[in-house]
Amino acid sequence: MSDVLILAGARTPFAVWSHGTTGRGTPGGALKELDPFDLGAAALRGALSRAGLKSADAGFTAFGNMYQVGAHGCYGARYVAHRAGLPPESIGTAVNLACGTGLLALKTAADAIALGEAKIAAAVGADAPSRVRRDVFVPSFVDVSCGRHIAKTAEERAGEKGLTRAALDEWARRSHLRARQNAAALAAEIVPAAGLTADDAPLEDPAPERFSGARPLFDDGSTLMTHANVHGVVDGGAALILAAPKAAPGRALGRLVSTALTGVAPERMAYAAVPAARLALERARWRARDVDLWELNETFAAQVLLDCAELALDPETVNVRGGAIALGHPFGATGLRLVLSLLLELKRRGLRRGAAAISVGGGPGIAACVEAL
Repeated sequence: MSDVLILAGARTPFAVWSHGTTGRGTPGGALKELDPFDLGAAALRGALSRAGLKSADAGFTAFGNMYQVGAHGCYGARYVAHRAGLPPESIGTAVNLACGTGLLALKTAADAIALGEAKIAAAVGADAPSRVRRDVFVPSFVDVSCGRHIAKTAEERAGEKGLTRAALDEWARRSHLRARQNAAALAAEIVPAAGLTADDAPLEDPAPERFSGARPLFDDGSTLMTHANVHGVVDGGAALILAAPKAAPGRALGRLVSTALTGVAPERMAYAAVPAARLALERARWRARDVDLWELNETFAAQVLLDCAELALDPETVNVRGGAIALGHPFGATGLRLVLSLLLELKRRGLRRGAAAISVGGGPGIAACVEAL
């Protein structure tokens, strides 16, 4: 890939959706009045400000959200750009790769720069499940090709590999503990939205019994996966600003080294992050052990533990600020949150190389390698 710099990024707080309860034990829905375009625009304005740019400087916007529902969902990129104050001549496109949408938006914006179509581009993602009808939301996690729920494919794979419920619960608890321990670092990612200034999903008291006593995810007698060791459902948006080196106004946050998009059979969809990560590493000419920090989307604790084993990763290098089990998974925004977290944490620790990967329902996997500057 031609040099593409990541100048800055921002995200909104991630707020538990209106059908859930926050980590403080209060009803969710703090961002329910904002649609995905509002959430994306809030993140984009924050990212532009942190990059030292004006709205008019962004010539291209790649915006993605998983639930492109309603009469205007297909125009998302245009609405986000407009609400963020970008001029009418600024162009954009909508992208969708379900859970991998944020990383696809990053790749799309980077491609526009690499091809000379833009000097400065924005990658934006957002989802607002609070505003999605339940009869649309619930069935979306079952693949029509194989008739399987993505979580079931992860659970079966975990059972085959001998993972225990205790191991899954411990990873889930770790996610909440890391989010609490790194609250100040997470705050550096966030710009306020609708009066909310911090994530509200992480548990205030992640006691072991909250996980060991959790309700199983499925009612078929399996107990490995529960509502406590899978990702939380939240509303939120995120954005990164990309630039060609000559267009960068100052010091960049990092460099996008490589991206990779792969696929596996739908029955193995929970495995898809692994081949994507391997291909991104190959394109970067890195080995897994060369990577200082990893962000593996915590769709499920089972999936992260299996991915760590497949890639031979040290768990202490993975999701060091907590992951989607604690923070939540706002689908279209997640990939961008992973990269933003990576780059900020790499710089905070004086480290250099990071990688992010996501398994996507239906079998795609998508990954990216970045360097902190």
